[in-house]
Amino acid sequence: MIAVTVRELINSALGELEHPEDTAALPLWQEKLRRFANEALVDLYETFRPWRRDTLPLQNGVIDLSQLPYTAGKVLGVERSGMRVPFVFSADTNTLKVPGVPDGAMTVVYRYLPNPLTEDNDEPELPAACHPLIVLYMVGRFTLVNDAQGLNHASAAMSLYEARKRRLKLDLDEPTDYRITCRW
Repeated sequence: MIAVTVRELINSALGELEHPEDTAALPLWQEKLRRFANEALVDLYETFRPWRRDTLPLQNGVIDLSQLPYTAGKVLGVERSGMRVPFVFSADTNTLKVPGVPDGAMTVVYRYLPNPLTEDNDEPELPAACHPLIVLYMVGRFTLVNDAQGLNHASAAMSLYEARKRRLKLDLDEPTDYRITCRW
């Protein structure tokens, strides 16, 4: 997988906008484009609801979610050896109780919240297929805000963004949404 940083996303957007990418012009547009990239990140997260599987220790019937590499937006399940086990949230939302299961490694399946893009070397925490969509969103929003004459260009970019997002959603949907079940 090729790593894409915020700087590369901004340079791609500036190239699409036909703005200079030299070091003198970059500070003029960088913060605004970074804000638009973060808006796109939130929109794509809400659309794709990315999920992960990470292993955490179960100690005294409790799993500490703060040990996950990403912030858990929603816990979808807890598994041991590929089998789902029942769990309940504790009084605080950072721990899960797993009653009746011996201590050991557990797999937590969860929707994660991507971290905001703040530094030039930050990478969007979404699948690589989403990265071109971030550039499209940045171009559409930038044109909409900065160029009154470019309303048609902004509309076209945002329409293309929405169309590609719908098409990509079919490929990145959750695996639990679709199942083949034999009823006989």
